[in-house]
Amino acid sequence: MSTISNARPPAESKRPVLVWVISICYFLSAGWTLLSVALILSGAMPPNEAQKQYFQSLSAFDHGSTIVISGANLLGAVFLFLLKKQAFYLFSGAFTVGIALTVIQIFTKNWLGAIGIPGFIGALLGWGIIVAIILYSRSLITKGVLR
Repeated sequence: MSTISNARPPAESKRPVLVWVISICYFLSAGWTLLSVALILSGAMPPNEAQKQYFQSLSAFDHGSTIVISGANLLGAVFLFLLKKQAFYLFSGAFTVGIALTVIQIFTKNWLGAIGIPGFIGALLGWGIIVAIILYSRSLITKGVLR
């Protein structure tokens, strides 16, 4: 005798292509960021005066916060690749804290002056991409792909 079940079928175990793309982009971005910092610190890519003043105004809290946010994003990318729902929470938390700290730095450390209009446009595009990744990871939880 067969029974009808309302349970959802098991999620596909195959990793979606977009998960690969997002994870790889996060890992490459981390490498690019480390290279950029190394180039600035070595003097090979000297900052302009506004950037110099901005970097000098950063406190241990600012540096620590950046490291925590970056770590949460990288860990989010790892969890996304492993198809774990913790990716959504890590991406969401890092984004929320990052936006809050950016707002603080806009008003206290001349963040806008340091990055300029092109940098601000890039930041807006980046935030849009991050929001899309957060929404995508949420949809993967709903579909049962992230567990």
